[in-house]
Amino acid sequence: MNQPVSETEIKALIALLDDTDPEVFEHVSRRLQEMGPAAIDILEDTYTSIPDHLTQERIENIIHAIQFTGVKQELSQWIEDAADDLMRGLIIMNRYQFPLMDEDVVMHTLQGLRKDAWLGLNVYLSPLEQIDAVNQVLYGQFGLKGVRDEGDEPRHSFLGNLITSQKGNPFSMGMLHLAICQQLDLPVYGVCLRSHFILVRTHDHLADFHDPVQLKEQVLFYINPYNRGITFSEREIRNYLKKAEIPEDEQYFLPASNIAVMIEYLYFILEQYERKASEWKTDDLRELIALLESADK
Repeated sequence: MNQPVSETEIKALIALLDDTDPEVFEHVSRRLQEMGPAAIDILEDTYTSIPDHLTQERIENIIHAIQFTGVKQELSQWIEDAADDLMRGLIIMNRYQFPLMDEDVVMHTLQGLRKDAWLGLNVYLSPLEQIDAVNQVLYGQFGLKGVRDEGDEPRHSFLGNLITSQKGNPFSMGMLHLAICQQLDLPVYGVCLRSHFILVRTHDHLADFHDPVQLKEQVLFYINPYNRGITFSEREIRNYLKKAEIPEDEQYFLPASNIAVMIEYLYFILEQYERKASEWKTDDLRELIALLESADK
């Protein structure tokens, strides 16, 4: 049984963070990480009150390690029992990027979007009309739009920033659109079209994503969340691939599972951080991708 975390012990350990003996520091760092989130507030208070750069850097590393461990545990749990709930997966990843963000504000907005879209639906609407109803809420009422000049900034890939700024890149906008549709029980899925993430409306809900012939037969039309949710056909995908000089691959036309979509999403963010040469973030993201890929087999 875990013993309660002692504030006195945390402060005593923090006092040793400037120790020059690597073995002492390794022990202190490991013990603080074992204490988990309970140690973060005191670590942050110490960070703001000390002038020593080395100790500040060590505190940053420990806080990050604690928070990242929490994200890995939550993502593992999501893979195991909640991968159908894409919104939860997005919230976990937002926690990774913005651990201090007020999630209540984000959740309140998301609940409002879902409710407003649900009010616009009824059993008599065609599939196209259903998507139009969702689009009206996301792009008309909420004012969601694509960011142009700062598209490579990683913050635009995360749900929290998308909700607070109402601007995003193809992936963040597509993931939100997809999560809202799934919460409304609409058969909409992601399509892994490289960095230009799109969605597909199918005839029925899907449980098996391994038979490409059956998946192709399920396709009704495609959706471009980055362009106000407009609908289009397979021909536009072929034209895009030809113009971008990308060889055709069947995955660019087929519905994908939430885990496969999440893998593609994290690869997109990984590429953004690689361009910024952020070693911390790229190492983390590779670890999270490996976690997801081990389940997508």
